[in-house]
Parts: sequence; structure tokens; C-alpha cells
Amino acid sequence: MERGVYFDGWYKDNHCYHPSLPIRNIRMIEDLEKYRATLLVWSALGGGSISLSYLENEAFGKVDPRLRFYGFMNDSEYIAECNKRGIKVFGIVFEVQGWEFPVVLSEDKKEFLDFNIIKGDKPHDWYGLREFTSDKYPDLFEKKFRDYFPDGLYNSDGEEVTDIWEECCSRDFYGNPTHSEWVEVKGHKHQAYQMCRNNPVWREYLKKIIEIQIDAGVAGVQLDECELPMTSVRYGGCFCKDCMKQFNEYLKELKAKGELPSELADVDLDKFNYGDYLRATGLPYPGNISDLPLYKYYWDFQMRAVKKHFNELADYIREYGEKKGRKVLVSGNFFNIMPVYYPLESNVDVIITEMRQTLFKEISWYRYVAGFAGDKPVIVAENPYGSVVIDLVKMLNNGKGYDLYKLLLVEGSAYGCNMAVPYGAWMGNTVKDAFWPPREVTEQVQNFIADNERLYSTHSGANLLVLYSFPSYYWREAIAGYSSSVLDDSEGVLSYSVIDENDPNSIRLPFWDVTKWLSNNQICYDVKFIADGDLREDTFSGADIDKYDLVVLPDCTYLTQNQADVIEQFVKSGKKVLVFGNTAENIPGWLENLRKMDGVFYCPNPRDRAAALNEFASCFEKAYEGMRQISTDNDTVGIQTHEIEGGLAVHIINYNYSEDADAITPIDRLKLKVNIPGTEFKSIKVHTLEGKPLEFSSKSEGNIFNIELHNVPLYTVVELIK
Repeated sequence: MERGVYFDGWYKDNHCYHPSLPIRNIRMIEDLEKYRATLLVWSALGGGSISLSYLENEAFGKVDPRLRFYGFMNDSEYIAECNKRGIKVFGIVFEVQGWEFPVVLSEDKKEFLDFNIIKGDKPHDWYGLREFTSDKYPDLFEKKFRDYFPDGLYNSDGEEVTDIWEECCSRDFYGNPTHSEWVEVKGHKHQAYQMCRNNPVWREYLKKIIEIQIDAGVAGVQLDECELPMTSVRYGGCFCKDCMKQFNEYLKELKAKGELPSELADVDLDKFNYGDYLRATGLPYPGNISDLPLYKYYWDFQMRAVKKHFNELADYIREYGEKKGRKVLVSGNFFNIMPVYYPLESNVDVIITEMRQTLFKEISWYRYVAGFAGDKPVIVAENPYGSVVIDLVKMLNNGKGYDLYKLLLVEGSAYGCNMAVPYGAWMGNTVKDAFWPPREVTEQVQNFIADNERLYSTHSGANLLVLYSFPSYYWREAIAGYSSSVLDDSEGVLSYSVIDENDPNSIRLPFWDVTKWLSNNQICYDVKFIADGDLREDTFSGADIDKYDLVVLPDCTYLTQNQADVIEQFVKSGKKVLVFGNTAENIPGWLENLRKMDGVFYCPNPRDRAAALNEFASCFEKAYEGMRQISTDNDTVGIQTHEIEGGLAVHIINYNYSEDADAITPIDRLKLKVNIPGTEFKSIKVHTLEGKPLEFSSKSEGNIFNIELHNVPLYTVVELIK
């Protein structure tokens, strides 16, 4: 199990300035040892989106003696110290960010006097990708642009690039650059364009960043915003020349297969410009993307481009690492684990995710992420936008909220992931602070997780599986994310939340309805992603579901023939399937035939959410009768099982927080009933976060194990031993 640290290391009481992370020192590494860290995310060498020269200085530059005096070091030295301790440092490639900063230079243009923060109101120059490309200031660093690209860089039109900032940026359909607004600190002059990875010039530049990071010794490379240029949709992009060219090539492929939309039947696909076409409609963009003509075709094209170009960089990371004689791990920022990332998952070693909205009791989201990752390690980073983080940091700064912070950390691990420890973590582009939680509290949680690693598993032991059909949901999830009926930017530019879940114009996502209902009812379950056979190979087989007693299909409108056959065989073997709503609409008659089989429960999915959940609850009660593995007499706790060597671990989270006491109130008495048919447990052990003994009693009756716990604290793990 990896134990992650969100290692920005930004300064207390100062803005979090992308993309260059603060210089590291030996005290930080001592903290990492105390936190039992094994893997660092957003942790090193971010300056490549300023210039390669700047990045190389981060990696190998000389450190001022005054800084050496206090144990500071350059990034390659810090990485080497982490490597000695078995801590894996992931270099961060800010793929989507292209920067320009105000600077004041010495008279001979060989030294920065001010950089980003200009002292007083005085004239300034600029430094960033634009000046680097043109070698405007060749003496600022040891290397200049021509040292990295001696033959120059040439774009898809064959033109030599003299300004990579303008050449490679994402653009709206008016031709204006889109900005990475969420990292541009308010009230500052610096500018961050969003860059487009569909531009081959930018990919060549990113490969140089990767080379420098690997030369500096990183254990892994993390490609941030790895869905670009789809990142730019919310900001009006991307309609740059390379996106337009590549979309036309995609349309030609559709035409060759007889799948070209009729609207384009007489259009010259060599001259077509989708940005111009869309702008001419007068419709707001993005607005409701389901209302935009041809937009699903454009989304499908970008999904394929994201996969193609992410894999190009992922493969390059591994190839360059092998050339240097070592295996380098690959990951990305998979943000909220939207469907666009599913085609990329098979080509990464670690799943790193940044919760869209960091809230408590997000059990269904953690189970979804655990299902996405399978057996791969998951590191979750909190997100300041639209979340509990801002208020929590204020509380912690005032010596309060310690139990809430413990909840933030333990929830991820309890529900099958790992919440990274915030270490000077990002607080957005308006708050002048970083997330520095109390050391002692952090150590308590991290020591418990590390010392009890055997109590955590990627296998839950649940007998219930919920299928997430990628082809059934990827477009619905996209519409939900960019629909004006659910878009709420009041919390920050990266967040959206449902304004009215029962608004008839909102997008229903039955998978989330089902998993939230199961989590709210303390029912343990797993999630399994199933593919489309195109963007992601369909490898679904009986081995994926045979260990479960009940499989739920929530509105899986599309199934491959293979998936349909596997589900049929599952039912024929004597297992149960609950079908919620429309299923396999692409296979005529399949659902009707399935419903005739013993062990199949069908539940309609009416438009109204409340009515639909009532239907589901009634149907689920019948299908799951006698199967419940864990039950409790207290509906305020969170329950999750982990299948461990020699038994089962039942993780219990007490959410009974008292604002007056600023603490979790212990539960006087909690009854657990464990019923795992065919499994007899001989003894139990009870573990608490505080390490204090917990009074309990137990009684077994065949397969049923009744346990009563007293004074249940914030986090308890009951270990059932066979």
C-alpha cells in the first residue's frame, strides 16, 4: 500500500505560485520519514512550463551558501535523499500550463532582480516560454533554447516556431488563447495560457521536460491535467489549428466507414473548420453541450486524441527511463476520475486523483475510484475549490478541527484508496496560505496506517458488484459536467455542483444514484468498469464477477456482445442480476430474454429520482434478501470491509462530530452482525487509531458473528480471524 504526500511545499501565509515549487530542505525530508511516506505527488520540477532552462536550474542549479546553511538543496539532491529512504518522488509535468512572468533584470540581462513579485511600481520585462523560444535573454541561464533544439522546432504547417507560447496554446473559436485561470493568482500580472497537447510542437517540448526530470532521478513522472485539451472546454476551447486539422481527419475516417453525419455530406473536409461552424450557430459555448450540433462527434474525437497523445508521452517516459538504465513509473492527474481517463488507466502504474469537491462521507466516490484502479495504488489529493478544505484549514490554523482532519485522512484508506497528506498543499488562486496540517495529528494517522498495513486491501470481500459501463456513461457524464442546469461556478472555476437534482432538465446518472443509496445504507460493494471495445479493450470475463452473488447493472444502455454473454452465463450458474433501467439497447431482444431467466430482477427507472430510488430499493431488497454480510444498529457510522490474509477487516468510521466539543463523540455501544456464509471466524482483534484498548464482546452462531463494541472512537478496525 502506497502512502502518499501531496508535496507542494508552498509557503505558509503566502500565495501558491505555479508552476515553480519552493526549494526543498532537509527538514522536509525528515518530516516525510515521520509521516511514513512512500510516494510524493505534485512534488518536484514543475518549472518546465516557464522554460527548460529554468527547469534545469531547479534540478541541478547552484544553491546559495546562505540557503545551504539551513539545509536547502536543489531538486536532484532532494530526489536523491528521498531515493535513499525508499520514497518515490514523482516529477510534475504541468502539461496544460504555459507561463509568462513579469521580471526585472540586471542591466546586462544576466540576472533576475525581481521575478513574478515586482517590488514597488516599476517598469518590468517578461520572461517565460515566449522569451525562451526566441533566446531573447541567452545569458540568464547556462543553456538556451538552441541547446535543447539545435535544429529548431517546426509546426504542422512546416513553419519554424519562434514563439512556442502563442504557437501551442489552446484557443476559443474566436482565436483567442484560453487561460489556466485556476492557477493565475488574482491581482498578479503573470499569465498562464492553456496549452494544447494535440500540437506536435508542444509534445516535443514536453518530452524535453520529461528527459530533464528523469535525468534528475525521479522515480516517476506525473502528467498533470492529462486530459488536455479537454481541460479547455469550460474556458471556450479548444479550436486551435491542430485540433481543427485532426478533427477533419477523424471525420474523413468516419466518412470512409459510412458514419459521417448527414450535415457534413456535402462539406469539403479539407477546408471545414468546426470552430467557425459552431460560432456561426450563435449558440453559447460550452453552455449545454448536448445542444451543440456535431459536438458529440467532436467529443469522441478529442477522447481519442487524449488517449493517443497521453500514451505517446507515457511510452516515452518508459523508453527514456530504460535508456537511462532504470524503470520509471507513469501517472497523471486523473482529477475526479471522469470517464475520459478510463482509456488511459491501462498505461499508468499509479492512479493519482484530485477530488473535484473534497467533502466528507464521499463513500460512493471512493468505491468508484477503487473500482477504476483495480489492484493499482491510488493516491487522492484534496481540492480547495467547492470543498471543506478552506474552512478546515482555518480551523486547524486556530488549533481546532483536529478530528475533522483525521477523518479527511482515514476515509480514503478505509474505503479502498489513500488520501495524500497535505504538505504545504495548494489552496487555490485567491487564498494567501497553504495547507500545513499539525504534525502530531498527521503522524498519528500515518503511523496507524503504516503499522497496520495488513488491514488494508484492494479486495473488499463484498458479495455485491455494481457495473459501470463506460460506453453507457461517458457522454452522459460529459453533459452533466457542462450543463447549465447543474453548472455552479460560485465555489470556484473548477467546481460544479447540482443545483437541483430533481430538475427535469438535469441529467440523471443512475450509477451514482445506486451507489450513493448503497453507501448511505451501509452496504458494502465493489465497482467494476466495463469497456466499449474501441477506446478501451473489452477484457470482461466470468473471472471478473464469479466471486459475487449479485451483480447490479444500473442503466447500462450499451453492452458488448461479450459482456452480454458473460452476464447470461453468470445467471445460468445460479447467481443473481439486478437490472435497473434500460440495458443493452444495442442488442435487440437481449434484455427481454434475460428477464425471463431465474435469478434476474428487473427494476424500472422512472425519470423522477425519488421515484426511481424507491423502485430500486424495493427491487434490491428482494434480490439481496439473506445476502447482507455486515449490519449495524447505528446508521451514522461508515462501514467498509477489506479481505485480508487469514480473515476480514471491518473498518468503522464514526461521523458523530460535535461542533460544540469540536470532536467526534464516542458511540456508547455499537452492535455489528457479520454473516459470511461458508466462513467461520475463530477470534477477533479490535484496533483503534489512538491505540487504546476497546472494550468489546462477541458471540458466534455458525456463520453469524455478533460483536458489541463500547465507546467507539473516530476510527476502529475489527479484525476477524479465521
